[in-house]
Amino acid sequence: MLYTASFYAPGNWEGLRYRVSRSHPRGRRTQWETLPFLYPARDLLVAYRAGEMDFAALSAEYRSSLDLRHNESPDLRDWLARITDLGDFTLLCFEREGQPCHRVVLAEWLLERAPGLVRGRIR
Repeated sequence: MLYTASFYAPGNWEGLRYRVSRSHPRGRRTQWETLPFLYPARDLLVAYRAGEMDFAALSAEYRSSLDLRHNESPDLRDWLARITDLGDFTLLCFEREGQPCHRVVLAEWLLERAPGLVRGRIR
């Protein structure tokens, strides 16, 4: 089952934990695996933070990049092929619950591409 949560809400973490952000929270002990093939592009994040694009544009660009990576990355295809065997897992990044966040976009993208993947709490 797929969950999403903030690094700052460990009470919301379920099962395996995967960091899907480009960086690690400062001062925090690593308690997760990394999935670099799912990170949003740095230039995309910079443009969003600078106000050069809204969240809808960031979401569309990120989804397009995921589609491209799916076609080009054996690591992503392999991980996606075994995603339903992972049991419960949580995608983690910085944004607090209720804030626009790429992890929610990613969760929706994964649910569309992985038959049998069950949606848990998406925060």
